[in-house]
Amino acid sequence: MKVILSFLVGVLVLSSNAFSQKQLIVLKRGSVVAHFTEGQYFKCVLRKSHRHTEGHILELSDFSMITSSDTIKFQDIEKIDMRKQRASIGWSSGVGGFMFLGGLLYLGIDQLNAAIGIHSSDLTPAQLYPPVIISAVGAALVFIRPRYKHVGLGYYFRTVDYTSPFYQR
Repeated sequence: MKVILSFLVGVLVLSSNAFSQKQLIVLKRGSVVAHFTEGQYFKCVLRKSHRHTEGHILELSDFSMITSSDTIKFQDIEKIDMRKQRASIGWSSGVGGFMFLGGLLYLGIDQLNAAIGIHSSDLTPAQLYPPVIISAVGAALVFIRPRYKHVGLGYYFRTVDYTSPFYQR
């Protein structure tokens, strides 16, 4: 009986440690932009001398983190690599999405007008090039995103544990 009781106490102690994993979150205007857990690979550029550093996060504290290569204070971080943290591509948001969809819509309406007989059905370069160029520029704005995200004003680093509403499993 004592063996079973000591086993249960040991399991309870170990299970509380499993919930204590901290996460580093990046907040912008109160919403979570990115989150990193202990053990995850982290790349950043530091403010002083623009030095690139990277490594696995070993330990998170309130104002700094210990990685496999360095100890980094959150206030020293200028840019972080958030490629795996970003949301999917939004066609309907931003200037790039507006230009991409607007160019395609313009070409489609022009062809619809030609089909119902409003103007001639000949597709001239003057009718084709502007919407194609606008769509290409919009697609470039949507697809080309920088590797590192500048974390200046409005971005805040916080460490959270399982009791926080920002904690993600």
